Amino acid sequence: MKGKTSRQIQAENTKAHILAVATDLLAHKTMDEISIQEICKKSDVSVGAFYHHFANKSGIIIELYKVIDTQFENEIYPTLIEEEPIESILKYLEYQCSIPAKRGLDLVKNTYKAQIEYGNEFYLSKHRGLPHGLYLLVERAIEMGVLRKNVSAEQLMSELLIISRGIIYNWCVSDGKADILTDVRRMATNYLKSFIQ
Repeated sequence: MKGKTSRQIQAENTKAHILAVATDLLAHKTMDEISIQEICKKSDVSVGAFYHHFANKSGIIIELYKVIDTQFENEIYPTLIEEEPIESILKYLEYQCSIPAKRGLDLVKNTYKAQIEYGNEFYLSKHRGLPHGLYLLVERAIEMGVLRKNVSAEQLMSELLIISRGIIYNWCVSDGKADILTDVRRMATNYLKSFIQ
């Protein structure tokens, strides 16, 4: 396998730096309050460099989710594949719901606001890493006979994501006071009970 060139490594580092600066700005401002010029100034890069890595500001939101998707694909899903099927699904959703606490309330609120305006098509894609891993865990539970076979894995995955996203939204509107890990385990468990064989 051919290694990366120094130019490729530098480009990856520049993109990561721009993303880190934009993420920091999103912790304090909404996407509408942030300009590309401000991101570039704080990143110490040209506007041309920004557009080399991102098509527009929505690219920032999409890239944030790509980072999360990669983590779910490469780290979280592989650790859960051998667990008891229902427990693996519940832990997967708990991992998803633990992200807001790590990122901070303002960043999550601003990211949610931005994804409605910028990048919602990407956010709702079922082919992203996070939804796809959940789909595979649900499909496994169906194949193992733990969940009923008369319901599709895609339907269950979609509805579980509605539950987890709603819980994260509720955490945002309650200013971080909701216990999202307890909530997602309880609500997802209650939901899955109706599909257990």
